[in-house]
Amino acid sequence: MFKEGSHECISRLQAPSRNVLDTGLPIRNEPFDKRQALWNQIKANAEKYRNGECGTFLKDLHTVFLARFDASLLLLAVTFQKNGEQFEGTGYFNNREIEAFETIEQYGYFRILSKSDIAKKIRGRDEKTLTLLREYSVSGKKHMDGILSDSSVRDTIRSHLKKQWDDNNKKISEAIGSAGVDLDFFAQLPAPADERSPQTIIINAGNDAAINLGNGTLVRDSVLTRSSVASGSGGKTSIADSVVTGSTITSEGTGAGAGEESSGISIRDSVVTGSTVQNVRNVQPEKEPDADEAGLEKKPEAKPDRTAGQEARPAQKPGCPACGSTLRPGAKFCTGCGAKIPAVCSGCGAPLSPDAKFCSGCGRKTA
Repeated sequence: MFKEGSHECISRLQAPSRNVLDTGLPIRNEPFDKRQALWNQIKANAEKYRNGECGTFLKDLHTVFLARFDASLLLLAVTFQKNGEQFEGTGYFNNREIEAFETIEQYGYFRILSKSDIAKKIRGRDEKTLTLLREYSVSGKKHMDGILSDSSVRDTIRSHLKKQWDDNNKKISEAIGSAGVDLDFFAQLPAPADERSPQTIIINAGNDAAINLGNGTLVRDSVLTRSSVASGSGGKTSIADSVVTGSTITSEGTGAGAGEESSGISIRDSVVTGSTVQNVRNVQPEKEPDADEAGLEKKPEAKPDRTAGQEARPAQKPGCPACGSTLRPGAKFCTGCGAKIPAVCSGCGAPLSPDAKFCSGCGRKTA
């Protein structure tokens, strides 16, 4: 008949490991010397157990005990790494095992919530909950399943983390069902702005090309000749590893300030020859004081100018004759649709449509 080992003995040896695991990652705030002492104590206790100090246990219990020793050591190793501390156990766990712990820890938020709490947050569109569940559905679940099947992660670590992961999966699945949605719902949610990858485009443009770029665009490995490149939305646009010849590169920013570094055009590792690089910022003009405020006598208002029997036209913002987008004075290409502007007003530089008789910007007669 099998005689089971001493539960009192194993309980005593595993007390430090339970303490570490119950505390979790916040144990990193404990002094280095205390965590180093815990590491040494747990290592020594695990060795005593393996040497049979507590007797023999059934295989399932034996696996649980070994997993608890190694899991507590892994948690301590992560705290040393996160704190940038050197300790004698560096290298005891490989990078894949550290990654496994950190992946599980990303979803530790759900461990402290009940199933009904999670469902309530889903229905209430809680941002943190939806973001975590989106990540879980898109890549987290698949990534963790891959780690748990990786033979480079020792069996004891996989055993401990798999139990946590299975518990999390069950709670999340039941909460999602209670909220009346399914996992695909979260996969279709838009990614947070700070997670969106910038768009990378490769352009080999011929003569007189018009290229309109949006926020966060990266132009790489491109050849631009006699082209007009405009970042009309004011977002940061980067040109890298490219050759730019006889072209105009323009960025319409939003003005100096906190967001200045996130706007404009950045050019690096590129050859730019015979080209114009212009950063246009929309700066509000200063308001001139009224005559009353300045203590001056008001001048009579100028009468409307009428020429050739035509009433003076109110000033309008110059617009693209093709799509109506607002353009800068002197623009040769539309930043909205890319159309080439055939003519501009000699007075204010506003673009003109081919059959225009008056400038829509200043009202001047064109011919």
